[in-house]
Amino acid sequence: MNTKIAQGWQSLGFRLYRDNVYLLSPASQDLEERRGALRGWLAELGASWRTGTS
Repeated sequence: MNTKIAQGWQSLGFRLYRDNVYLLSPASQDLEERRGALRGWLAELGASWRTGTS
């Protein structure tokens, strides 16, 4: 379970600092790219939900 949570944080741009502490740099270009990708994924998910497909 912890591994999946850690992967989720990392997929958003958080980086492991030490132990179970993750940090996010607000100035990171990686953050902007991941946020854009997430917005696209959410838009596709919303569109598929409205049309009744998954």
